[in-house]
Amino acid sequence: MKKKVLFVLPSLQGGGAERVIVTLLKHLNRDIFELHLALVAKEGAYLSDVPDDIPIYDLGVKRVRYALFSMLRIIWKLKPDIVFSTLGHLNIALIMLKPLMPINTGIIVREANTVTQFIQYNSSPRIWTWFYRIFYKYADLIVCQSEDMKKDLVENFLVPEYKAIRIYNPVDFAAVSKLASSGQNPFSRCSSFPNIIAIGRLDFQKGYDRLLRAMPHLLKEYPNAKLWVLGEGKLELELRKLAKELGLTEHVEFVGFQKNPYLWLKHADLFVLASYYEGLPNVLLEAIACGCPICVFDHPGGTREVLNLLGLTDRLITDNKELYQYLDSHRFEGFDQLNNLFGIEKIVKQYESCFLDLISK
Repeated sequence: MKKKVLFVLPSLQGGGAERVIVTLLKHLNRDIFELHLALVAKEGAYLSDVPDDIPIYDLGVKRVRYALFSMLRIIWKLKPDIVFSTLGHLNIALIMLKPLMPINTGIIVREANTVTQFIQYNSSPRIWTWFYRIFYKYADLIVCQSEDMKKDLVENFLVPEYKAIRIYNPVDFAAVSKLASSGQNPFSRCSSFPNIIAIGRLDFQKGYDRLLRAMPHLLKEYPNAKLWVLGEGKLELELRKLAKELGLTEHVEFVGFQKNPYLWLKHADLFVLASYYEGLPNVLLEAIACGCPICVFDHPGGTREVLNLLGLTDRLITDNKELYQYLDSHRFEGFDQLNNLFGIEKIVKQYESCFLDLISK
């Protein structure tokens, strides 16, 4: 019989965690697994990307706390071998519900951030620390995106080392390459040079404030430079205000969420990741795959680990005045290495193995 896996997500809004799950849903072996998807709210830019053979269950609420009964009802209806979730607050909610689930239901949670850093910048750090330390160890398996994240959970949040496994995020490089060539150069009508892009939701974690503060230094060297911000979020008005205060109104363009950011990456002169912390940023891997020169503000998480594996630690900066130095013709050429580490086929097989290993116990 096929093994039944229920994926649970808050929504399919345009974030990295959501994109990872959709990628897995597309590529997991249908001969082995029967896949289902439950959404706290059935909404988001990636809804249309979910394969047609996967049933979607809409829990019909806006907050995880209101979805607990509905989640239990779906779990009892389907009786999955594994319930798989990502994003910390939802992970904790499902672990708390585990005693009420059918016997032998395995719980696998995927952590999306380096937890110590996530909690540090949260409004209730003590409460979140307590939740992670009390509940996370009761998951059957915790998928970490980097060794740094795994070490953090084991050393700081009482997670047994045997329960924490490192699986890098999958990147469908064939799809990225195809999409990167599927339209016109978005900068073709612009007189600006260089064209710099940043991609991600507009919130504190992504560090757009320090990227904006780096722009005046860059403009001294490149007076016609322009920053293009691809993403949506609660800080948009605040960031627009900061850009105006810094005199950057003519040099920063907020273009909202873009379903095909790869077209922008292919033609940009520089991609900048300015995050204060990360788990493992897919967009960085995708930028490298598109042949876009990169620059990364150094931060905790798995980013340095990725750059070290690819021999790109020279692209890290600690001073925002250094940004202009990375506008060069450096294009990454180790695409076989990139695919061997993060390619979809390898990563999906790792997920399939961890699912089957847990079910067989």
